[in-house]
This record gives sequence, C-alpha cells and structure tokens, in this order.
Amino acid sequence: MKKAAAVSEIPNSFKPTPLEAADMNEFYEDTMAVRTGQKAESPIKDIYDGCCEPWEHNAFLLMGHMGCGKSTELNRLAEELRAEGYPVRIIYCNDYLDRANREYTDVLILMADALLSLAEETGRMPDKDDMELIRTFWTRKGKQENVVRDDAAVEVDAEAGAGLRGLLDFFVGIKSSLRYNVEQRTVYREQIVKYNSQWLGAMNRVADRLTMPDGKQPILIFEDLDKGETWNVFYGHCETLTGVNFPVVYTFPIAYYYEPAFNDVSVFFREVCTFPMIKTRQIDGEPCKEGRAAIRAIVEKRAEPSLFEDGVLDNLIDRTGGCLRHLFYAISKAARLARRLNKPQIPMELAERALTEIKSDLSARVEGKEHDFLVEIATGKHKKIDNKPTLLRMMQALTVLEYNGERWYNVHPLMEEYLHEIKMLPKANEG
Repeated sequence: MKKAAAVSEIPNSFKPTPLEAADMNEFYEDTMAVRTGQKAESPIKDIYDGCCEPWEHNAFLLMGHMGCGKSTELNRLAEELRAEGYPVRIIYCNDYLDRANREYTDVLILMADALLSLAEETGRMPDKDDMELIRTFWTRKGKQENVVRDDAAVEVDAEAGAGLRGLLDFFVGIKSSLRYNVEQRTVYREQIVKYNSQWLGAMNRVADRLTMPDGKQPILIFEDLDKGETWNVFYGHCETLTGVNFPVVYTFPIAYYYEPAFNDVSVFFREVCTFPMIKTRQIDGEPCKEGRAAIRAIVEKRAEPSLFEDGVLDNLIDRTGGCLRHLFYAISKAARLARRLNKPQIPMELAERALTEIKSDLSARVEGKEHDFLVEIATGKHKKIDNKPTLLRMMQALTVLEYNGERWYNVHPLMEEYLHEIKMLPKANEG
C-alpha cells in the first residue's frame, strides 16, 4: 500500500482490510487514548500483558464493532509479541468456516492446524506419538483415511501421510471440508465431540513442545469469529475452548454482551476486553475534537489532504460517527466517482452521494416499529437502555454505536439524519 497522491489512488489506500505488518510503521495511528478516554487504558495492552504473564486460564475475549479497527490492532499485537520472541499465529476463521454454520469443534480443528503450522515455522517438532495420535484421530478405514478436497473424496494412505508436512497437507483437506462439505464436516464434528479430552490433550502437548526455553508459550488469535454465527460456538462450550494451557484470543461480537446468558460465557475467560469506537461527538452532542483529530490523522496517513475539497473530510468524519468501515467506504466511493468525472479532488456533492448510499443501507436494516427505540437514544437515553434485544439487533446493524469505557450509546449520525427526514426526530431549530 502507498499513500494516495491522486484521486485515482485513493481506493487502493482505503480498502476495508486491516493493516498488515509491512504497512504498520507507515500507516498505523495510535488512537487508543482517544478511544478509551484514558491514556493508560488499552484492551490490547491488557491482552498483551496477559499473554506475557500466563496464568492457569489464558483465554481472552475481544469485543468490538465491525469496522472499528480491531483487526489492525490484533495484527499489531501479533507483531509486538513476535518481536518479543513468542510464536504467534492468527487464524482467519472466515477463510475456513461457514459463516452461518460453525461450531466449537471447528475451532478446535483450526487450533490443531495452527499449532502444527507454528511447529513447522519454528522447527520445534511435536512428539512423534502426538503427531500419530492427531493423524489417526480421523481413521475410519483401517489404514485408509477419507479426506475431502473441493468436494472430491481422495483416499490417503496413512503411511504416505507420515511426518509433519504430510500431516499439514492432510489438514488442507479437513479445512476444505469444514467449509464446503456438510457430510464430512458432520463426521469431523462428531469425532471431536466423542474424544474431546483426547484432542485437547494432544493440543496441550504440542503447545508444550512449542514453548521456548525461556517459557514463552505459543499464542493463537482467532480472527473473524465475530463476523458470522458465533453464539453457538461459545455458549455451553467455553470450558472446552479455554481448556488449553497456552494463550488464546477469541474475537467476539460486541452485541452479544447484552445476551442474558453472556455471564455464562464470560466467566471462563481471564479477560473480556472491549475495543471502543472513536467518538466524533460527546454524550451531550457537542463535537469531540480529539476523536475527530485522531480520525483525520488516520486518513491523512493514507491520502494527501489536498485531495479533499475544503470541508469534505470534516463532513465525512462527522457523519460516519467513528465507524472507520463506513468512512473508508465513503471516501473510496466518492473518489471513484471523482475519477470518472476527471476531478482532481473529492467535491462535497460526491461525498454526499456516498454518504446517502450508506444512509440508505442503514435505514433498510431497521423496521418501522424500531424507530421509536432509536429516537429514545437520539434524544438523550444514552446509557440505561432496558430493551436489550433491540439494542443487540441495532448494534449488529451498526445503526447504534457504542463509545468508550462509560459504555454510552448513540444513533449512527446517518441513521439520525434519516429519522429527521421521516419526521420521527425534530431538528434542533424545530424545537
């Protein structure tokens, strides 16, 4: 990635993807103090400290709105831990799991694959007996194992799969089945359920072999678990997911914090951390100068400020409410339109068109009966909200945003505009 010096380059600089290690030094902006409202407060540092000071329970939950910058922070956390000598692996769950159908057993399978990949990467080989246990765990036909790759069954001789590389190749087929082959996926899940303790024991022993001489343990980060059906993964299975002897970080949808049974999940984790949005307004409706300055700094690291006509960037920042995903989309959309019109800058009219598209999408996610709920929040009910099911749904839809450690809420500015337009919410000058 490079900093955009022309309108045509803006879309490449504002892709809705997290910063990778190669781009971190040039494009990362530290916004944690603005997010939390406290210079020393940081959910990411809390996880870092926990990984470096292992206890009996080493599992962490990280919650945050989609598009708030959480994935970039996890990439940075991984790089910092690697720099300290920890073996770290980020597992991108959506690359392997069906978003609409995932179970805790799938996570345990990806866990094994990640640990074995770290073993190959570090040269710290697992015990042969443990590799044999993992390999034969799936055996159903004597010395033959049924592997599915791209929905085609391939018979793999057990002897041919010997060794770490052969075992990792075998997992390629397993991961393909998890996402694309319902029948095979069911078989794998049933096997994990039936021999749960055996599987966890193997994982712990592989992790022990990966632990460095100075005691630094392997660390796994499960990304994208918050982007799909997640509740079934955790509810009723947390004792298993946290029953490993090495640090594991799971991403978790912030909206599920409001599920009545959330405490049944959180009690199993060493830390439950919330990654806040960057607020653009204070709870009283006044502009948040620090938040807006932080977002502007993020944008100006990716594009020359001169590519925006006067007032355009401030307008985009204010009306996307700290949701970086929406801000980046609006900037990219407006830039594409400007490029087609041969404009050297993004003008206000094209920024407005991009914002209108986001507004239309947000309003389509809300049923008419939920408008009153949004009006209550917009008119001052920012903290104590009794209707948790509706709050959960609105947060999942990004029509309600949550801000720093005080846990206060506001309607997304573009959704608030929509409520004005349909006369559900009076404008300030209308009394």
